[in-house]
Order: sequence, then C-alpha cells, then structure tokens
Amino acid sequence: CPERNVEPLDLKVHFAVAGCGVISRFHLDAIRSIEDAALCGVYDPVEASARAAAQAYGTRAYPDYDALLADPQVDAVCICTPSHLHAPLALQAVAAGKHVLIEKPVALTLEDCDAVAAGVQVGVVSQLRYGPAVARVKRALESGALGRITRCDLYMKYFRPQSYYDSGTWRGTQAMDGGGALMNQGVHGVDLILWMLGDQVKSLFGRAETLSRKIVVEDTAAAILKMDKGAICVIEEYQ
Repeated sequence: CPERNVEPLDLKVHFAVAGCGVISRFHLDAIRSIEDAALCGVYDPVEASARAAAQAYGTRAYPDYDALLADPQVDAVCICTPSHLHAPLALQAVAAGKHVLIEKPVALTLEDCDAVAAGVQVGVVSQLRYGPAVARVKRALESGALGRITRCDLYMKYFRPQSYYDSGTWRGTQAMDGGGALMNQGVHGVDLILWMLGDQVKSLFGRAETLSRKIVVEDTAAAILKMDKGAICVIEEYQ
C-alpha cells in the first residue's frame, strides 16, 4: 500500500462556556488545565464580558447562544449563568445534541430538572463531593466501616453580606435565584447527605425565614428529615 498522511484523531472533548461572570473562570481554567479537553469559545449576552473572557483565554466570543450551539466542533457546554437561565439554556443545548455541565441548581423547578436530562450527558457542579475528607468518609460508608447510620447532622453557617445580594439583581429572588440560604448555598450540603448516605428522604419537617438580610427569600432555614433507611437528619443553614 502506498504511504498516506493520516490526520491524527482528535479525541479531546471540546467545550464552550455560556456566561462569563465570576464562576466562569473556574470552568475556563479547568478546561485549559485538562489534557483531554479543549476550549472552543465563550458566550455572554454582555458583549464586553464575552470579549474580555475570549481575550484572556485565547479563544473566540460567539455573537449569540445560537451560534455557540450551531458550532459542530462544540461537544459540551458549561452553563455559568444566573440560576433562572440554567434550565432554558440547558434544554437548548440538549436539543442541539450537546452535553451539558451546569452550575447548581440544574433548574428552579423539579419539572425543569426532569426535562433537562434526555439523551446526552448532563452534570451539575457539586464540588464538595471531591474534597479529600468527603471522599474518605464516602469510602468508609460504602465499606460498612461506620456501621449502620442512624443520625446525620448538617450545619452550614455561611456568611453572605448584604452586598453579596446587592451585587446582582437576580440574587436573593424567588423568580431568578429560586431561593436563598438553603437553595443557593445549603444545596451543596443537602447533596452530600443524599450522595454519602445513598438514601432518599421519606419525610421532612422544616421552616425557613428571612431574619437578617433584605431579600425576599430565606436567609435562615432548619429541617428534620427521616430517610428511607431509617436515619434521622438535621439541617441548619443560615447567613
């Protein structure tokens, strides 16, 4: 057979990032640091933000989200927008056949959460799962080293000053943020309970209040959960 020049296969996963706010740089840095990943470009409805990110990371700025989804090189989309845009943008990406990595929450309603996962790989950023201490406890639970779990306590005493909520019109709103202390920060702890115990909630009693911040959603929450396997969990979250 005559010798032929064969182009090497590109086995990298090609990402585009939608939303160029504060959290996007963590995705952009991660993509750049992973050998098997490549960055195709970025998009933000604020053109200046998209151009700045594109220049900083040596990539292109898509003129709109449709252009990002129409790019055949894009395999997956990182959605780094305000919470209320997660589900709409994810559903568009899924319809275009793109895999999706979404900043939490996946959506603001259960119906939208269920609709997002359909035919492609969908992931949500739950970074606390990957801490060394958490991974060690997870292995101990799975091995049975800790025996039967009858009690689990979650205390997440974050501090979010009023300036945090004032920094964006969507923060601390029901329509665009989906909630406050429990929805925005406490969701990471709730995720750990469900993931580490490998269990589902059978029943719960809780209360949420707005006591210290000038927002319309909760800044303080407490709940008692009864799990399917019998454990009782206590959740306390405030700012």
